[in-house]
Amino acid sequence: MRHPRDGRRRVAIGSVAPQVDDGRSPVKRTVGDLVVVEADVFADGHDDVAASLRYRHEADDDWRETPMRPVGNDRWSGAFQVADIGTYRFSVIGWIDHFASWHGAFLK
Repeated sequence: MRHPRDGRRRVAIGSVAPQVDDGRSPVKRTVGDLVVVEADVFADGHDDVAASLRYRHEADDDWRETPMRPVGNDRWSGAFQVADIGTYRFSVIGWIDHFASWHGAFLK
């Protein structure tokens, strides 16, 4: 999935969960569990934002990506399933969705 670079500078991401001890300790799950990741994703102004959850197993070189969905009040949610034993890394990325912003203005 390709994201526009110019929209990322205006997007802030915070309050990422799950995390233990401010990210200093790993979150534990078992094989087959769903890891639900939530974060506050917002931007200045009135433009619409979008977000994705990126994740990978420690043995993988490539990141996998899944869209996140808004759950209300700038909070976004996404999930991935633990397929193998080992450490997983994840991150949240957000950007200005220029098309959604245009479309919303058009409908108004």
